[in-house]
Amino acid sequence: RILTNALAMVLALGVSAQATDLIISEYVEGSGSEKYIELYNGTAASINLNNYQLRLYANGGGVVPAYTGWTTNNTLAGTIAPGATVVYRNGSAGLYPAATVNTVCNWNGDDAVVLWKVSTAAPIDIFGMVTCDPGSQWLATGLSTLDRTVRRKANICAGVAANPLG
Repeated sequence: RILTNALAMVLALGVSAQATDLIISEYVEGSGSEKYIELYNGTAASINLNNYQLRLYANGGGVVPAYTGWTTNNTLAGTIAPGATVVYRNGSAGLYPAATVNTVCNWNGDDAVVLWKVSTAAPIDIFGMVTCDPGSQWLATGLSTLDRTVRRKANICAGVAANPLG
Protein backbone atom coordinates (compact mmCIF):
# COMPACT_ATOMS: atom_id res chain seq x y z
CA ARG A 1 0.00 0.00 0.00
CA ILE A 2 2.87 2.41 0.72
CA LEU A 3 4.39 1.67 -2.69
CA THR A 4 1.01 2.21 -4.38
CA ASN A 5 0.60 5.56 -2.60
CA ALA A 6 4.12 6.64 -3.52
CA LEU A 7 3.52 5.73 -7.15
CA ALA A 8 0.23 7.62 -7.14
CA MET A 9 2.02 10.72 -5.79
CA VAL A 10 4.70 10.52 -8.47
CA LEU A 11 2.07 10.21 -11.20
CA ALA A 12 0.02 13.05 -9.73
CA LEU A 13 3.06 15.33 -9.69
CA GLY A 14 3.84 14.49 -13.32
CA VAL A 15 7.29 13.18 -12.48
CA SER A 16 8.61 10.67 -14.97
CA ALA A 17 11.65 8.43 -15.04
CA GLN A 18 14.70 9.60 -16.96
CA ALA A 19 15.88 7.37 -19.77
CA THR A 20 19.38 5.99 -19.37
CA ASP A 21 20.12 5.18 -23.03
CA LEU A 22 18.82 5.27 -26.59
CA ILE A 23 15.61 3.45 -27.52
CA ILE A 24 13.90 2.48 -30.75
CA SER A 25 11.00 4.92 -30.75
CA GLU A 26 9.45 4.13 -34.15
CA TYR A 27 9.57 1.27 -36.64
CA VAL A 28 8.09 1.67 -40.11
CA GLU A 29 7.31 -1.42 -42.19
CA GLY A 30 5.92 0.29 -45.27
CA SER A 31 5.22 -1.34 -48.60
CA GLY A 32 8.15 -1.93 -50.93
CA SER A 33 11.29 -0.14 -49.76
CA GLU A 34 9.57 2.27 -47.37
CA LYS A 35 11.42 1.06 -44.25
CA TYR A 36 12.44 3.47 -41.48
CA ILE A 37 13.62 3.23 -37.90
CA GLU A 38 13.76 6.10 -35.42
CA LEU A 39 16.02 6.24 -32.37
CA TYR A 40 15.28 8.55 -29.43
CA ASN A 41 17.69 9.99 -26.86
CA GLY A 42 15.61 10.46 -23.73
CA THR A 43 18.65 11.06 -21.55
CA ALA A 44 19.87 14.39 -20.20
CA ALA A 45 23.14 14.29 -22.22
CA SER A 46 24.26 14.08 -25.83
CA ILE A 47 25.10 10.54 -26.98
CA ASN A 48 27.94 9.56 -29.30
CA LEU A 49 26.32 7.27 -31.88
CA ASN A 50 29.69 5.70 -32.77
CA ASN A 51 29.13 3.47 -29.72
CA TYR A 52 26.00 1.91 -31.26
CA GLN A 53 25.09 -0.46 -34.06
CA LEU A 54 21.85 -1.42 -35.75
CA ARG A 55 21.69 -5.14 -36.48
CA LEU A 56 19.20 -6.96 -38.68
CA TYR A 57 18.43 -10.62 -38.03
CA ALA A 58 16.51 -11.84 -41.08
CA ASN A 59 13.93 -14.64 -41.06
CA GLY A 60 14.60 -15.93 -37.57
CA GLY A 61 18.36 -15.83 -37.89
CA GLY A 62 20.85 -15.20 -35.14
CA VAL A 63 22.16 -16.93 -32.06
CA VAL A 64 21.13 -15.94 -28.54
CA PRO A 65 22.53 -15.10 -25.97
CA ALA A 66 25.62 -14.07 -27.99
CA TYR A 67 23.51 -12.14 -30.57
CA THR A 68 25.75 -13.34 -33.39
CA GLY A 69 24.61 -14.38 -36.84
CA TRP A 70 23.08 -11.07 -37.93
CA THR A 71 22.30 -10.51 -41.61
CA THR A 72 23.37 -6.84 -41.70
CA ASN A 73 25.24 -4.77 -39.14
CA ASN A 74 25.90 -0.99 -39.30
CA THR A 75 27.85 1.11 -36.82
CA LEU A 76 26.15 4.48 -36.41
CA ALA A 77 27.93 7.85 -36.62
CA GLY A 78 27.59 11.33 -35.18
CA THR A 79 25.92 12.51 -32.00
CA ILE A 80 22.33 12.88 -30.88
CA ALA A 81 21.27 15.67 -28.52
CA PRO A 82 19.13 15.08 -25.42
CA GLY A 83 15.46 14.77 -26.35
CA ALA A 84 16.29 14.39 -30.05
CA THR A 85 15.61 11.65 -32.57
CA VAL A 86 17.51 10.32 -35.55
CA VAL A 87 15.80 8.47 -38.40
CA TYR A 88 17.40 5.86 -40.66
CA ARG A 89 15.89 4.62 -43.93
CA ASN A 90 16.21 2.09 -46.70
CA GLY A 91 18.28 3.48 -49.59
CA SER A 92 15.29 3.26 -51.95
CA ALA A 93 12.75 4.77 -49.55
CA GLY A 94 11.39 8.10 -50.72
CA LEU A 95 8.67 9.29 -48.34
CA TYR A 96 11.16 10.82 -45.88
CA PRO A 97 14.33 11.57 -47.90
CA ALA A 98 15.94 13.58 -45.05
CA ALA A 99 16.52 10.35 -43.11
CA THR A 100 19.99 8.79 -43.17
CA VAL A 101 20.40 5.74 -45.39
CA ASN A 102 21.20 2.58 -43.42
CA THR A 103 21.40 -0.89 -45.00
CA VAL A 104 19.83 -2.47 -41.91
CA CYS A 105 16.53 -0.90 -43.05
CA ASN A 106 15.85 -3.81 -45.37
CA TRP A 107 13.45 -5.92 -43.32
CA ASN A 108 10.35 -7.63 -44.63
CA GLY A 109 8.08 -7.60 -41.59
CA ASP A 110 9.29 -10.75 -39.86
CA ASP A 111 12.89 -9.81 -39.11
CA ALA A 112 14.31 -8.73 -35.76
CA VAL A 113 16.18 -5.43 -35.39
CA VAL A 114 18.58 -4.93 -32.50
CA LEU A 115 20.05 -1.65 -31.24
CA TRP A 116 23.45 -2.79 -29.97
CA LYS A 117 25.77 -0.91 -27.59
CA VAL A 118 29.39 -1.55 -28.55
CA SER A 119 30.98 -0.57 -25.20
CA THR A 120 28.89 -3.06 -23.25
CA ALA A 121 28.67 -5.66 -26.05
CA ALA A 122 24.95 -6.02 -25.37
CA PRO A 123 21.58 -5.18 -26.87
CA ILE A 124 19.85 -2.11 -25.45
CA ASP A 125 16.66 -2.43 -27.49
CA ILE A 126 15.14 -5.18 -29.63
CA PHE A 127 12.27 -5.03 -32.09
CA GLY A 128 10.93 -8.51 -32.81
CA MET A 129 12.65 -11.63 -31.54
CA VAL A 130 16.06 -12.96 -32.61
CA THR A 131 15.94 -16.67 -33.65
CA CYS A 132 12.19 -16.55 -34.34
CA ASP A 133 10.58 -16.43 -37.78
CA PRO A 134 6.92 -15.51 -37.25
CA GLY A 135 6.05 -15.85 -40.94
CA SER A 136 5.30 -12.59 -42.73
CA GLN A 137 4.74 -10.34 -39.69
CA TRP A 138 5.00 -9.87 -35.95
CA LEU A 139 1.63 -10.27 -34.20
CA ALA A 140 0.63 -9.16 -30.71
CA THR A 141 -2.87 -8.97 -29.26
CA GLY A 142 -4.39 -8.90 -32.73
CA LEU A 143 -2.06 -6.20 -34.04
CA SER A 144 0.28 -6.77 -36.98
CA THR A 145 3.54 -5.16 -38.14
CA LEU A 146 2.91 -5.97 -41.81
CA ASP A 147 2.98 -2.67 -43.75
CA ARG A 148 2.49 -0.72 -40.50
CA THR A 149 4.14 1.94 -38.38
CA VAL A 150 4.78 1.02 -34.75
CA ARG A 151 5.47 3.81 -32.23
CA ARG A 152 6.65 3.32 -28.68
CA LYS A 153 4.42 4.88 -26.02
CA ALA A 154 5.71 8.19 -24.71
CA ASN A 155 5.96 6.94 -21.12
CA ILE A 156 8.45 4.18 -22.02
CA CYS A 157 12.01 5.20 -21.18
CA ALA A 158 13.97 1.96 -21.53
CA GLY A 159 14.44 -0.52 -24.34
CA VAL A 160 13.93 -4.28 -24.44
CA ALA A 161 17.42 -5.43 -23.45
CA ALA A 162 16.86 -9.20 -23.60
CA ASN A 163 15.43 -11.30 -26.39
CA PRO A 164 11.66 -11.45 -25.73
CA LEU A 165 10.49 -14.87 -24.56
CA GLY A 166 13.98 -16.16 -25.26
